[in-house]
Amino acid sequence: MKCILIASLALQAAIAQTGTSSIAGTVLDAKTLKPVPGALVIASFTSPPPLSKNTKSGGDGAFQIQGLAAGKYSLCVQAPGDQYLDPCGWNGSPTTVTLASGQAASGISLKLTAASILSIQVQDPQKVLSQTTKDGRRPDLTLGVWGPRGLYYPAHGSGSPTAAPNLQGALTYSYNYQLAVPRDTALNFYIASHDLKLGDATGVALSGNTSQQVFQHATGDLNSKSFAFTVLGLLP
Repeated sequence: MKCILIASLALQAAIAQTGTSSIAGTVLDAKTLKPVPGALVIASFTSPPPLSKNTKSGGDGAFQIQGLAAGKYSLCVQAPGDQYLDPCGWNGSPTTVTLASGQAASGISLKLTAASILSIQVQDPQKVLSQTTKDGRRPDLTLGVWGPRGLYYPAHGSGSPTAAPNLQGALTYSYNYQLAVPRDTALNFYIASHDLKLGDATGVALSGNTSQQVFQHATGDLNSKSFAFTVLGLLP
């Protein structure tokens, strides 16, 4: 019975990979309606088996995904540089397309909402983040945002660590993180660590070694939100 099930799933996957349907359209900025080039467009099958195909939009924002089987697909879009929100994230409403066998769906407009970039700087004067814990691991550092419906979105590193002299002339290393977040939405920033002793931007230890701060970036506010913290050392 198990072998029959595996064979059936393999057959469904093979059919999906060699389908004759396709989806074509354009990725656009929702406000300006200008094309968004270099965006990764992902067509995901909305029913089992979990299959997907993807492509990148061209310089004119156009995309085409071929070789799809008949069925219903949701279209996610990941634009470069965190400039836009993925319609499949932040409780968005992704565009869905239902394909018949051999159908070539065209003229699909995927309109992306511009994101606000949340920036987080973690100062690491003792270069603790590049060290290992007693059990040989890289130190744990959790930082990100809790969304409006209780989903957690982790921030990611942006570029290599930077070094700048402090008031005493010694080099202080900093790690930079960022996350594309929606505007006009109350969000809860969160930072914590099981391995690092954390402080605020001035080096004052965080109460409970964690920090949560509610914030939002209103449309029309030219200044994106940013946070800064300090690594004070490894926890015993």
